[in-house]
Amino acid sequence: MFEKLRTYILPELIPRDSRILVAVSGGPDSMALGHILWRYMHEDSTRGISLVITHVHHGVRKESDQELELVQQMADLWEIPCLTHRFDSKGYAHDMGQSFQEAAREWRYARWQEDMRKEECTLLATAHHLGDQAETILYRILRGSGTAGLAGIYPSKDSIIRPLLTFTKEDIFRYCELEKLPYAIDQSNHQPVYVRNRIRLELIPSLERDYNPRLKEALGRMGELLRWDQDYLVQQMKKAWDLYALKSQTDAVGLRLEAFKEPEAILSRLLRQAAMLVSQEPRGLSYTYVAKIMSSRGKPGWSQELPGLTVKISEEGIWFYNKAQAIEKESILSFSDIPLQLGTRFEIPGYGAEIALLTEEEFMLVKETPQDVLSEIVIFDKELLTQTRDRLVCRTRQQGDKMWLPGVGHKSLKKIFQEAKINSSARNNVPLVAVGNEVLWIPNLRQSGLWRPKKNAPKVYCVMIATNWEF
Repeated sequence: MFEKLRTYILPELIPRDSRILVAVSGGPDSMALGHILWRYMHEDSTRGISLVITHVHHGVRKESDQELELVQQMADLWEIPCLTHRFDSKGYAHDMGQSFQEAAREWRYARWQEDMRKEECTLLATAHHLGDQAETILYRILRGSGTAGLAGIYPSKDSIIRPLLTFTKEDIFRYCELEKLPYAIDQSNHQPVYVRNRIRLELIPSLERDYNPRLKEALGRMGELLRWDQDYLVQQMKKAWDLYALKSQTDAVGLRLEAFKEPEAILSRLLRQAAMLVSQEPRGLSYTYVAKIMSSRGKPGWSQELPGLTVKISEEGIWFYNKAQAIEKESILSFSDIPLQLGTRFEIPGYGAEIALLTEEEFMLVKETPQDVLSEIVIFDKELLTQTRDRLVCRTRQQGDKMWLPGVGHKSLKKIFQEAKINSSARNNVPLVAVGNEVLWIPNLRQSGLWRPKKNAPKVYCVMIATNWEF
């Protein structure tokens, strides 16, 4: 197993000088993964690879304390830094209105993204194996997924790598036994409570017994073939998007009517992409709604109300509108981007307020000036001003805005405003400080977890002066 990994798989997944965050729960899969990457790191120091372990204590099972201790012991033995996180997973699931598994997964990945930033890691390694791949694909078959869903789990996507994806659970147990690795067994995985558990414990064994004893390998192979197809179709969709996309409006995304001449495989992806850009829902439109739009055949005058969207076809093209933004459009008090420059104060149109970006010395001078009233102050890392390609600006909200929140991850601005109970008529009148679509500060409400100053790093102060606006 290790020989195949070190010869063929790991060199493809891990570039030289990578710093890898390894998610280790204490189970056999993640303990094997941690040990394999540790061996690979020490096998050839010229690769420049380094590791950091991260562990999440979900606070549900009594065995969690022992698993945390086990992971910390192995990290000490391997001389690898170990980050640990505790959280009330059931309480979090209740607060977010999600299932326990969905909420816990979201929370874990948000923590891991924070860990990667903190430790300056370039990759996140998880211990998904062939059984997880088969389970995922079967689950999506039962839900009627298309090519994107049936492609399954990717061995490498964005900054996440899954080195064990082609190995079975039996392979992993044999490796742990051979290397005398301790591990914990999560007994909740053996209870047919959740759908995925039932697929793993009941459906897959039944299919292996009655139809194909090598079912997992067959599903894994199918997933790989469909990933090839999906990657090609996405490339073709991007080319078509460049050809048909209309200049976006404040509250809408449009496509030329010629898009309806494309094959269904491309047209459906174009429609889902347009809807996703407007709604900010990463899963996009369901098959039912995509098919409904396609049935219009691009006929001008056709319109349809969909969840969170209004779709209208004009002579110019097909337009996807955000319902909330369309309703609020007439009451928008917006203004163009005000580029924030060190040492310069700018008036925010319509608010009777100024905003300024100041060094520490400039901030102290303004703070001590009697006629200036500082109502709001946030501090940013000065070095980041020179590292971002986009300008730091003050503006009102725009399509695609999001904010990174510590302990949560990215949230859409709409969700943040909803949780703060800011009514829809006021949301477009709130000044923001942002870089691209990354909102860093909503005065009087919230600051992003990004761009916060590191210890002893140079700082800049973003201040609101003599403000008299409310929302």
